[in-house]
Amino acid sequence: MASGTVDQVVQLLGESIECQICLKTVEDPRLCPQCSKLFCDSCIRQWMQRVDSEHGNTACPNCACPSRLEDFVKFRSGSAIAACKAIVDGYDNGGDGTGSAREPHQSVGAEKIQQRLRKMLLEAEATFIETDQRITQELEKQRTLLKQCKDNLIKTINIMVQQELKDIHQQFNAKTAEVNAWAEILGKTLDKHQFTLLATKQTLEAAPAEDLVQKQPELEKTCAKLSDDLKAISPNVKPHRFNSHLIPEPSSWRFSVRKYSAIGRTNEIQYSDLVTDDIGSVWRLEVHPNGYDDAKNTSLSIFLQLYEGIEGRYHYSVELLGPTRNHRYEDESYFELRKGWGQNHFIDLKSLQESFLVDDGFELVFSVRSLNLIDKYEKVKKKATLLATEVEQLKKEARPDCLNQVVSVRNVVEATKASSCLYSEVLNDDLGGSWRLHVYPGGTDECRGTFLGVFLELCSGISNKYEFSVSLLHRTDKKVVKKTLDFCFLPTQPFGWKTFLGREDFINGGYIQKDSLSLRITVKPPNALQKFNYLRQYHERALANVQQQLSRQDAPVGEGPRPTTSQEPFEARLRKTSISFVKNLFTKSSSQDQP
Repeated sequence: MASGTVDQVVQLLGESIECQICLKTVEDPRLCPQCSKLFCDSCIRQWMQRVDSEHGNTACPNCACPSRLEDFVKFRSGSAIAACKAIVDGYDNGGDGTGSAREPHQSVGAEKIQQRLRKMLLEAEATFIETDQRITQELEKQRTLLKQCKDNLIKTINIMVQQELKDIHQQFNAKTAEVNAWAEILGKTLDKHQFTLLATKQTLEAAPAEDLVQKQPELEKTCAKLSDDLKAISPNVKPHRFNSHLIPEPSSWRFSVRKYSAIGRTNEIQYSDLVTDDIGSVWRLEVHPNGYDDAKNTSLSIFLQLYEGIEGRYHYSVELLGPTRNHRYEDESYFELRKGWGQNHFIDLKSLQESFLVDDGFELVFSVRSLNLIDKYEKVKKKATLLATEVEQLKKEARPDCLNQVVSVRNVVEATKASSCLYSEVLNDDLGGSWRLHVYPGGTDECRGTFLGVFLELCSGISNKYEFSVSLLHRTDKKVVKKTLDFCFLPTQPFGWKTFLGREDFINGGYIQKDSLSLRITVKPPNALQKFNYLRQYHERALANVQQQLSRQDAPVGEGPRPTTSQEPFEARLRKTSISFVKNLFTKSSSQDQP
């Protein structure tokens, strides 16, 4: 056979046993029952899995006929496919035993590579188009959801605002109706007094001069009564304040200034009582009777102070109450602690004395509120943080520690394997007791091999109730394991946790560093009073021991040793020893409390 014919036959054989996906000679061939094309088992399996996950409709990659992986025909070993593959492989390796490739076949191989690369490029292009469409659809979906969320929020806000406006209009209409009702009532009252006034005037003008002398007392009495009645007429209308669900309610207080004439001459500053608003901030009003700075001797100066609380912007108002009218000032300012905000020229002194002084004094109403509900929420959150810190400090003062120390236990790995107990060093509290930890890295009793066990022992001391905490330390704060219990400790009787931490978490969690564990132990009495009681118990026991020792020294010959250097009375030596013991005890306590 001519060489060109052989090459063509080999090329046809190679193409017939070529995988339609990877464009290589098939490995573990699978045949499509529709188009009879061959595929590698791994190639067609991956293809089917990808198509199933993306679309759910599996099909042949060549003819696109719906097919399942089970529909593709599997060839047994020794089939014609294997024989064709052997022929092609033998021809590729030279065919004549020399191992040198033929020139025509090199051209065929280059064409196959080019065809394969084109097909891969087409697949990559299709993947790009598919990805672009998917990303575009996803982003468009996000835009739609974002707009929908915005529209829903605006709709909700509009509903709230419309309801708020409706409520304010209703309040306005109710207050207007109240004012109108008072206008009608007072109008009738004024009409009645006007009739009396006209009648009196007519009598005065029509009566002869001689008769007026006789009617003078009656007319004077009528005019005086008329004047008093007119002055007493006043509409009993409540202050104009609208309730709003979007604006916080202000906290208001009253402050009266008395003996204005005396304090005005000295310009002595008048302070209101310390008052607290609804979020816990403390305020006070500062009044300068004869003015402050450039307003001296001309105006009344008023300032509002944030004495204690949360700094920030507040809306505030100060209103001077008068018999016939009120004078009001309001503003918004950023308040800092112990600094005043207000007005130097609140009201001139002449107007104050003419229109607002009653019984040599005047009354003020001042109020303060956050700007809006969000601002108030932020202030409340800051206040809560401050209160939490204060509570923690109070807890420390009310429940003082008598022991707070970090200890290390070593040889952890060996103890974990042998399930043995490790002991910490003995720690002394500031009362007079001594403590130590029992650590079972491999567990104890029924928890052996499953949990880390930790126990606390009162080595020596007086039996009392304590709260104790043990923390297994870690380089990462979030992984620190802390447990707390209450227990009435008896000497040499340990108490704690058999299941402090699971074995797997303990070994693999990074708690063991250089074959050792670090633990923090904290022991505290129930409260400060109990701590004092425990200290008294230790003190009494120590005094009893001292008294016993001194009694032995003072015993007669034959009953014990006698002192040879001291001739002081027993009570004096007992007093000195007690004072020395207490000093040493409190010195030790102070040194242990220092960092």
